[in-house]
Amino acid sequence: MKQGNDGGSPVRGSGRGGPVFSDLGIVLRSHKLGESDKILRILTREHGKRSAVAKGLRKTTSRFGARLEPFTCVGLLMHKGRSMDIIKQAEIKTSFREVREDLELFMRASAMDELVDTITEEHEPSPELFDLLRKGLELLKDFPDRATFILAFFEFRALAVAGFQLMITACAGCGRSTGPGEVSFSLEQGGFVCDACRGDARGDSGKIIRVSERTARLLAWMSAHGLGEWPDDVEEGRVEGELVSLMDRVLEHWMEREFRSRRVMKVIPGGSGGDSEGGNRDG
Repeated sequence: MKQGNDGGSPVRGSGRGGPVFSDLGIVLRSHKLGESDKILRILTREHGKRSAVAKGLRKTTSRFGARLEPFTCVGLLMHKGRSMDIIKQAEIKTSFREVREDLELFMRASAMDELVDTITEEHEPSPELFDLLRKGLELLKDFPDRATFILAFFEFRALAVAGFQLMITACAGCGRSTGPGEVSFSLEQGGFVCDACRGDARGDSGKIIRVSERTARLLAWMSAHGLGEWPDDVEEGRVEGELVSLMDRVLEHWMEREFRSRRVMKVIPGGSGGDSEGGNRDG
């Protein structure tokens, strides 16, 4: 039985290259293999994250052409291998060429890809995360002037999909309301904390962050809405910068490393590595 490449299909056929399957995929990254091949890291919708060889991809006469560039969403036909798959066919669904050709958009898309690569395991399907990444890339393409907020919102939702839900609507320590006004965010507890729990965490030096009331309201809005929806009062400047700075700190703390893409964004003009006024330490 043959099915199209608009979604995952059951494994079908068998040959010297192993069973064949089709699926949608987004190219996360690649590196060279030999003189003409490339190994691609691909997030597929129904078969999870996979490593696959594209034979002859680096040749000017490659049948793949530009169909396997970073961020491209493609319909794939692949032979399933023991350690790596082999790409047999690729059909572009969305190229995201506009994202690749704009430096700021490229950096933010790279940050999305790097986070997804970090929080996913090989061969474990996560259709929800695939759809979220595809949506994030589409939003970068369609709303480039909102790229900073799109990335922060994507990171917030991606962490939730991966099981790292930030506690925003109540105190992460005791469950009580944190009250109005400026609030404290605990990296250790993964959310806002009330004054009492904040006092109990005084020993966590550098792991308590003060967050303005406007940013706290924005985070509460994000927790109740999906990527692609827009808050009425999102603004450039301090609130957006504070949100970026907070997500930087959260990712570095929970993932236990600094992301390469975020490090690059901090040193390239226009990369928006966070606002110096936001994300103040309080511990």
